[in-house]
Order: sequence, then structure tokens, then C-alpha cells
Amino acid sequence: MEIHPIIETARDLQPLIAKHVEEGEQRARLVPEVVAAAGEAGLFRLFAPREVGGLEVSLPVALAATEIIGAADSAVGWYMINSMRPSLATARVPEPERAELYAEPNRNFGNSPLPGGRAIPVEGGYRVSGEWPMVTGCEDSSWCGLGGMVMEGDSPRQVNGGPDIRYLFIPTAELDIEPTWQDSAAMRGTGSHAASVKDVFVPEALAIGGSTPLLIDRPVFRQPPALLFFPIGVSIAFGVLENALEREINDLGSKVSSFTGQSLRDQAPTQELIANSDAALRAARAGHVEAMTAVWDAAQTGEEVPLRLRAQVYGSSYYAIDVMRDTISRLYARGTRAAFLQGHPVERALRNLHAIGFGLEAGRMFQHSAGRVLMGGEPLVPTF
Repeated sequence: MEIHPIIETARDLQPLIAKHVEEGEQRARLVPEVVAAAGEAGLFRLFAPREVGGLEVSLPVALAATEIIGAADSAVGWYMINSMRPSLATARVPEPERAELYAEPNRNFGNSPLPGGRAIPVEGGYRVSGEWPMVTGCEDSSWCGLGGMVMEGDSPRQVNGGPDIRYLFIPTAELDIEPTWQDSAAMRGTGSHAASVKDVFVPEALAIGGSTPLLIDRPVFRQPPALLFFPIGVSIAFGVLENALEREINDLGSKVSSFTGQSLRDQAPTQELIANSDAALRAARAGHVEAMTAVWDAAQTGEEVPLRLRAQVYGSSYYAIDVMRDTISRLYARGTRAAFLQGHPVERALRNLHAIGFGLEAGRMFQHSAGRVLMGGEPLVPTF
């Protein structure tokens, strides 16, 4: 893998980010120091076009940087991947409007691709009203990318046999943000509050659809967004589990059983638990990185990435997230009782890994189509 400066920068930021995890959870929002440092480092611009100061990194670099940050705080990693989807979309936005989106280049984007908006066509664009139950990082953003459907009367407008779904860039100042995330049990620092708009104008240039032309034609922008968002989200889970496993190894290695007087490190069940957990993490990560690297290598040729390679990425993504959830559950159940305390790294990892998995479930149909493709069929998901 190439050595990109952002990887070392991410490592350098780990102590600062880790220091503020608990405060971020209490606030249900990342602390300003962390948001500012991550933004200045370029963590929210990994896939932003170079024309606006973006880093436009390779897929393997994006995986590595996101995992490193995820190990420090999964909420910061979630901010990162939720800025990737809007960043990719800006390659289809004309230059004047793109410059406006990046007027504050260090800011993260809010994001919810759920088509919760109703876009009514008017001259020059759309009048948009809608609700989105979770918009990650919305309070810290200047702009949010939000999903919506173009309407014809009371029904969605049809394009190529399906609804005309758009990704709408809306200024955060136009949103009505409802502070719902304070009561969340997991990923609290993401500030994924509910948001709504009523009759907001969105120009055509900021309403990105499936037929919107690509204006910056380079490898990362040619790929289907799902091929990047869901797989890179899995890298946060790798970081979360690695951090929890390191803490559990330290805890178990220094504990003595109150029943037998024997060091837990010398007991076979503990040895098996740690060996299997370490193997699960390394194996799932290795397969996932291999698949993503193959996709990136293929993308560099300028040709369309073969369906089989895409299928392997989706397959490895959902296999990995399932393995990560199962592994943290076993560590929690069979580790030390210290992990039962709120805020312990293993307890926090249990909550957050299951929440990350839930967040990625929206793309589970890509795994199903992957199996179909690997058996010689065509994907059932149009955006595969």
C-alpha cells in the first residue's frame, strides 16, 4: 500500500481524539477541538476533488486512515465516511456551485441518503420539503447532502423504470434540527439528529441524480457510491475491535481468577478467546483490504470495474461486519467483569460495533447481489 501523509497524520491525531471520546458522548456531538483538528488535517476531504483542496486518496489509503481514526473514536470515523458520499457527488456539481460547497473547506458534510425529501420541480430547480431521522454531523456542517424524490403530483417521477431519486445539497442553516441524539445508546458522538426542511429551493445544479454527468472524470469519482461508502465504513469496525481487543488482552493478562487463583492468561478458555478474536480480526481485515485493493487497481486502468471484483468487495464487507459483531459479543461475554461498566472500551465497542453494523444494514442487498454475481448471475441492485 502507498504511504500517504494522511496516514501518519491520522496516527498523530489519535491521542487528541481518544482524550475527548467521553466528552463527545456526553454532548452527543464531537467536541470542537476534535472537529477542528480533523477538518484541518483533511479527514473530511479524503474523496473531495483536488480542485477544491481535496486529498482524493486511493481506496487502500482511505481504508487505512479511517481504521486508524476509528480505533480512537468511531464517531470521528463516522463523520469521515459521511463526508465521503457528498464529496463524491461534488464531482458532478458545476464549478461555481462546487466552490460554494467548499467555501469552508475544513468543514464536514452532514449526510443522509435516505430519500426523505419531496422535490417539486420549479423553474431552475426544486422546492424541497422533507424529514430525515438521522443526519450525522449536521450541527457541525455548513452543508448537508440529503436524499429525496422528484414528484409528479402525488407520485414519484419515473426515470428509466424507477423513481427519480436525487441527492440534494441543502445549506445547514436551512434545516430545522431536532436534538434527538442525546438519548441514543451508541455512536453518541456522531450527533446524528433528526432534521427537516419545508419548501426550500434547491437549484438543479445541486440536485444530483443518476443521469447527472460526471464533470471530474477520475477513478474514484467513476465508482458507484455504495462501492465506497459501505466497504470503507467497515474499516471503522476494524479499528473499534482492535482497540477493544488490545484492552481486553491487557485486562486478562494481568488478572487472577478469584475461584482458582490461576492467572487468566494461563487458562485455556481465555487463550482460545484471545487467539480466535485476534485471528478473526486479521483474517476479515486481510480479505477486505485485498478485495478493495483489487477494485482500486482495476479502476486505475480506466475500464469499468468487473462485476466479480465488486461482488468480492460487497461480500467481504458484510462478512467482516458480521464477524466483528460476533467477536466483540464473545469478548464482552467471556472477558472480565470490568467490561460491564459503562464507558469501558469493550462495553463501548459492543455498543458501537452493533450500531455500525446496523448503519451498514441498509446495503445488505449488495451482499445478496454479490452472491448472485459470483454464481454467474446479474446483480439485482441497479447501483451495484
